[in-house]
Amino acid sequence: MKAVRVLILLALTLIAVTLTGCVRNTAPQGFSGIVSTGDTLFVGAADGRVFVVDPDARASGSAFPSDGEWEYAIMTPSRGFGCSSSEVAATMYGPPVAGSSHVCVATYEGKVLMLDVESRKANLAFPQVRSGEWEYPRADDKLGPIVGSPAVVTDTVFVSSSIEVKRRTTGRVYALDRLFGDELWVSEPLDGKLWATPSVSDGSVYVSTFDGHIYALSASTGALLPWSYEAEVGFVSSPLVADGMVYVGTFDRFLYAIELGAQQPRWRFEGGNWFWGAPVLSGDVMYAPCLDGKLYALDVASGKPVWDEPFDAGSPIAASPAVAGDSLVVATKGGEVYFVNATTGSGTRVPNAAEGKMPTCDAMVVATPCYHQGIVYVRARNNVLYGIDPVSKKVRFTFSLDME
Repeated sequence: MKAVRVLILLALTLIAVTLTGCVRNTAPQGFSGIVSTGDTLFVGAADGRVFVVDPDARASGSAFPSDGEWEYAIMTPSRGFGCSSSEVAATMYGPPVAGSSHVCVATYEGKVLMLDVESRKANLAFPQVRSGEWEYPRADDKLGPIVGSPAVVTDTVFVSSSIEVKRRTTGRVYALDRLFGDELWVSEPLDGKLWATPSVSDGSVYVSTFDGHIYALSASTGALLPWSYEAEVGFVSSPLVADGMVYVGTFDRFLYAIELGAQQPRWRFEGGNWFWGAPVLSGDVMYAPCLDGKLYALDVASGKPVWDEPFDAGSPIAASPAVAGDSLVVATKGGEVYFVNATTGSGTRVPNAAEGKMPTCDAMVVATPCYHQGIVYVRARNNVLYGIDPVSKKVRFTFSLDME
């Protein structure tokens, strides 16, 4: 009898939804970050919007938008049970890629967009084709989910995505014309999930997969090159390629340094958890954030620690650090922000502006900080932009990206 009552209740609920409302699909919250070029600061918000903000206007608390500021909402079709078709905010996980006049973004829903700064500032309809705006794929077509950022190199945009068919996940790399968004080539299916931002070096494109492969492709044709690398476990971070080496973190808690063309790593370093965020190179030292809550400084040639002890932030570090002068800016999933001396590994915590003992930010931080014209910018998961003075090591201002 109880089961019958439950079925009747479910049926009535479905009828009510059908007659009076609907259950809509909601987009996940992204963790896109912040980039700068010239005098312009671009911010990817948690709800699928791209902002251009003026640091002085935000510091003075001026109404948004001030002169030169704008926002653009990227939407995606959605349909829930009992609902007519509609649009919801798209999800961006990778930060925007900014140029002098355009900014390129990719969404988890499988779209790549090129935005013209002046057209977005004027709030014109998208896309303004004559101003170099485009969307790929066009119309209602879409790729598989895109998690990493696009890589823009001269006149080509490279992006990777994944799709699952019959329980088999494969990834593809796409090359697009930067000016018009035309498809230049599509790679053959690659085994494993591709969440990586492609790394482009000396005419080759490198991607790492969740099933433990590093693939090298021709940047001009997309053809697989003879060299690839296979590990026993999957790669969790995007590859960093520099000076004939590729650096990448794995699910077995190791950071690998692999010479291009080799089948064995030159060195590997074990942390206490995954190296989720990509490492950062500065001179002959690599700074590697780890989900064990530590920032490691490693000699690039040998992989040996440079500091006596790693810097312990006390909470998982998912974001890559930002270089600000002679310091590394470290933001944690606990919401703390630290300035870490690049030479000694000693760190200074940034206090919360309202209550010093609380975490710096009022939410976790997954997006990489940005150092721009003497200020450090951090976007937390509460969709608030924090402007931090690296001299006083205090929060100078906050700006909520949640605007109606």
